[in-house]
Amino acid sequence: MRWDGLFADLEAQWERQLHAQTLAEAAELTRGEWAGLPLAARLRGARGRPLRLLLRHGHQCELTVQAVGEGWIGGRTPGGDSVLVRQAAITAVDGPLAAAVTAEGHLGGGPTLGSVLRRVARSRAAVEVVGLDGAVVVEGTVDRVGADHIDVARHARDDARRASSVRGVLVVPLEAVALVRTAGHAL
Repeated sequence: MRWDGLFADLEAQWERQLHAQTLAEAAELTRGEWAGLPLAARLRGARGRPLRLLLRHGHQCELTVQAVGEGWIGGRTPGGDSVLVRQAAITAVDGPLAAAVTAEGHLGGGPTLGSVLRRVARSRAAVEVVGLDGAVVVEGTVDRVGADHIDVARHARDDARRASSVRGVLVVPLEAVALVRTAGHAL
């Protein structure tokens, strides 16, 4: 009978070691998986949640995440505006990024900023383009989207685009853009 107790004790020790080894391997695999995740995957995992994005030169943008694409994040601000933020303009993210969603099934990491801005151009929504320094670069309507720039017809953001209200066209390199905001329109 003493052997039975010894064998039970040895088996329990073996089970504990096996469990500890399994936990260690799982932790290592988890670290390895997280090491390969881009920020966009974590931003996708926050879809439907509010985040505070810290942008270059200390500016901030609060939004509820609606979409994440290749190099950008889009959502709604607490004031109801729609906003697109270039990922390159983000210096830090304050909010729940514990989950991650990879872009499986998409070509690359989803739609590009250019393709989303082409949709904005087709909608004729008035926008505010904010530069990397936090200053408003231009208000108006996106007329055309090139490979690395946008043409914005300059007019007041609360006016519709009419020939009489347009004060010229400003060409803005996408590299200079931190965010694009529309008043109450979905991007």
